[in-house]
Amino acid sequence: MRIYRDMELVEQLGSGVPRILQTYGEVCYYFSENFIRMSFQMEKQVGKTVGKTVGKTVGKTQLDILQLLIVDPQITNKKIAEKLKLSVRGVEYNIKKLKDNDIIQRRGGRKEGYWIVLEQLEL
Repeated sequence: MRIYRDMELVEQLGSGVPRILQTYGEVCYYFSENFIRMSFQMEKQVGKTVGKTVGKTVGKTQLDILQLLIVDPQITNKKIAEKLKLSVRGVEYNIKKLKDNDIIQRRGGRKEGYWIVLEQLEL
């Protein structure tokens, strides 16, 4: 399991299950004979429609990036690239377009910063 820590895929070893139980309770677990399935409800709804202003100025990839930034404002370019199956350079290009159009803004530094979505989205 240390490999997950070394790859920075987990924050701390051994803390996951207690934190899940504390947050969601036992209802998120489904036990079967051969496996355990967990399902979690998201706090923020990421919908299907986007406001008229944003819809005219951004493409599908940028909309996908916006949705990820809304759900997790501290997400890294690398994680966005992994989730959307893009290159990191492709993510940087699309984020630059979003910043140039005043749709998003970065607050703080590379390590401790977060994204703010400036445009009002109808999600």
